[in-house]
Amino acid sequence: MKKLLALLLVLAMTFGLAACGQESAQPSDAPSQSSDPAAEQTGDAEHEPVTLRIYVRYSDDDTILPYDYAVECLKEDMPWVTLELEAMPADDGVKLKSMVATGDLPDIFSLQGSDLIDSMIQAGAVADLTEDIEANGFFDKVLPAAYSKLYHTDGKIYTLPYTSTEVALLFVNKTIFEENNVAIPTTIDEWVAAAETLSANGVTVLPIFGKEQWICNTFYDALVTRYIPEGLTGLQEGTTSIRDEGYLKAAQDLKRLADAGAFPAGVTTLNYEQATNMWYNNEAAMFFNGQWEITTADAYLGESADWIPIPAATEEDIETSQYAFVGGTGTAAGLGVSAWSENYDVAVEVACYLAEKYAEYNFTQRGAATVAVQCDKPVEVEPPAMMSKLGEWMPKITSTTVLAGSGGNMELYTVLGEGTQSLLAGVMTPEEFIESIAFVLGE
Repeated sequence: MKKLLALLLVLAMTFGLAACGQESAQPSDAPSQSSDPAAEQTGDAEHEPVTLRIYVRYSDDDTILPYDYAVECLKEDMPWVTLELEAMPADDGVKLKSMVATGDLPDIFSLQGSDLIDSMIQAGAVADLTEDIEANGFFDKVLPAAYSKLYHTDGKIYTLPYTSTEVALLFVNKTIFEENNVAIPTTIDEWVAAAETLSANGVTVLPIFGKEQWICNTFYDALVTRYIPEGLTGLQEGTTSIRDEGYLKAAQDLKRLADAGAFPAGVTTLNYEQATNMWYNNEAAMFFNGQWEITTADAYLGESADWIPIPAATEEDIETSQYAFVGGTGTAAGLGVSAWSENYDVAVEVACYLAEKYAEYNFTQRGAATVAVQCDKPVEVEPPAMMSKLGEWMPKITSTTVLAGSGGNMELYTVLGEGTQSLLAGVMTPEEFIESIAFVLGE
């Protein structure tokens, strides 16, 4: 209930517009490493020129546009600072750990998940920002709904959040459903039947990017919430047991969907780029990812795109289960600062600034109701219909989960990820899947 109340605080913000006096940033190709073209790096009477390395996701509209916007604002407000960007891959922190091991850590970097944060703390690589952000006023700008994004399990702050409520959504291409005379499903049985028909018609049903374990976990979690609202979070917190019937039923549902042809061949080798290309090129009937896909889906697919509640277990469950969402406030995540930075004070100031401007872009340019940092500027553009729909649904949400793999028992999430991939590939039975989880949990 506390999580839900926190979510509602975000929605109390008033919509309107504004920016840093510039046109909205435009997407560009993702670089592996580049210097922002800040004309010339110049100081002033008070500041010497400073160059900072930054390591963040920069691969699609959702990550490129707010970053470019923030950098343009930075050029105006801190012209003495130049950022050298290295784009972060979706590798669960592998490269970041390698940077720590070699001592080649950027000044600012994106950081998510308790396991990764713990490893950074143990290495003495990530700065404790608790006192710094309280002193510079950033803490006061963070909305209550995003507090869990601030605090690590040790009660300290290592990350500066620039997102807040991240929920997983099941997207549909309404045009494809209509062209194939298939009704958009409201129950699992209808979903399986729709997958069979669409697949038989040569339509790619749901190109989940199964190469990444976190999305496999999250998809399974979505199915679990049809039976157990706590989902995988219940296992993490010890409030549920893997022996509870809902976990087996969800695994059986996943297998049913796989057997019905819901997922492309070789789904566990499918990466994000390949999956999104199918979706945005009007080649797929459905897509599963976070609410951050809304803007891009609207741009590419227009009115054809919509999101729907995860189909219910039975018709009788539709009304209640549709408001059980996957995702929520989550665990500590955001921009971290290197404890080894030679320009530490500037890095902290810039990281706080970027987190604020990311939120500002998402609120003013996208109408996002899920930002982490308060924005006192009005929304500049009309939000996509799917975003407005999400804003309307937020007050009705009855339960949320932590996005699978965003922290906590990483051994559990690793086994879950391997198991869900095996279910998708058809090389493990639902019963074997449950037993593998039970072994890890000691049940």
